Amino acid sequence: MSAKVVKRIDPRRVILQMVDGSLIQGKVNAYRFDNAIERVSDIFTRVTDPFVVVFDATMGDKTGLILSINKRNISWVSHEFDQRQ
Repeated sequence: MSAKVVKRIDPRRVILQMVDGSLIQGKVNAYRFDNAIERVSDIFTRVTDPFVVVFDATMGDKTGLILSINKRNISWVSHEFDQRQ
């Protein structure tokens, strides 16, 4: 018997301020198989994984990045609200 993997994505735009002062803009996936994520803050408080993946990210003059960021290196997070959401 084989397992069927269903990939689902619920992208949310965020801005991250890192402890070194740098800013990262990008998207995080708010969909999780193991628990319901309703808010961006849940990704950083309820999900126990110490890393968060930020995709379609911009850091300085670099764009289109996929970053795996240790949550301990984040000072604050701002959710960019999209009028279509």
